[in-house]
Amino acid sequence: MDTKSNKNKNEIVAFLLVTFSITFSMGILMFFVYKHIDASGVQAFASVQMLYPALAAIGVKIYYDKDNIPKGLMSFFKLYIIYSILSIVILIVGVFAFPAHVSNVIVILVTIVSIFAFFMIKINKDNCFEKISMVFGKNFKNVILLGLLYIGLRLIIVIFSGLAYSNLSEILKKTMHTVPLLIIIVPIGVFSSFILFFGEELGWREYLQPKLQVLFGEKLGVIILGFIWGIWHLPLCFMLYSPSTPIYCVLSHIGYCILISIFFGFVYMKTRNLWSVIIIHLINNSIFIDASSAYGKPISLKDLLLSLIFCTIVFLPFLFTKEYKGKISRE
Repeated sequence: MDTKSNKNKNEIVAFLLVTFSITFSMGILMFFVYKHIDASGVQAFASVQMLYPALAAIGVKIYYDKDNIPKGLMSFFKLYIIYSILSIVILIVGVFAFPAHVSNVIVILVTIVSIFAFFMIKINKDNCFEKISMVFGKNFKNVILLGLLYIGLRLIIVIFSGLAYSNLSEILKKTMHTVPLLIIIVPIGVFSSFILFFGEELGWREYLQPKLQVLFGEKLGVIILGFIWGIWHLPLCFMLYSPSTPIYCVLSHIGYCILISIFFGFVYMKTRNLWSVIIIHLINNSIFIDASSAYGKPISLKDLLLSLIFCTIVFLPFLFTKEYKGKISRE
């Protein structure tokens, strides 16, 4: 038991060291170049950063557990490692050699790899992707229902926000125009850009969440995960999301990530299907966050507090569901 517990701790430490070393090393580069490249170039840093958690998780999995990785899954892992390294190299070279086009190159690469990886997972030779909880048909009904639930929860937050800022009709009108687009955006996104969301969700939900829950319990483990996930956004807060109010941005991300991790953790434990949180993460980023208009905006204390209050009301209750009352195996 002690040996396995120590192995678990060592894997967590290794995962965090790799994830944050890459994140903050690239953050230093972003610091030196972000004022000299356009917004799309800075956004390319955000896209590539989404790959780091899975890159770290895969590296640690191979180091500690190589013999238990099926051949088909190992081929996928190797593809992902090559893709991640290539993305990092393109980003580093691109911000100096072709800054106006680096974002487009990253997008093209994302599309190519997502489509290729999609078919690898769809074929699922020897059922190898069950090892990382990526099977399309597994608990499919719950995956769809929880995706719809998330949309409903975000609509509640939109209503709260509209009431607080006295622009409810304007916000609802905009939201009602975007929600129907989910029918188009989600299937296209799953097919052509899921690899970005896989990059975060394999690292945070599939790899780190159960390990933290083994050490700290179901509830505290997911809260610690949310804190780590929030801090991980720090370079983007300072240079992309809200450069004029970075501290508020960091606090906002810590609070939001803790609360959304409660819901994401609930979804993942309920479905045992990584596609569920990949899809919900995709919905969150592409529909309800208008990145092109939100980047660079200052965050006021009122914005920070209201956002945390609304998200607490909507997401905190999931911490008291039966999924958080089970026992995570210590074996």
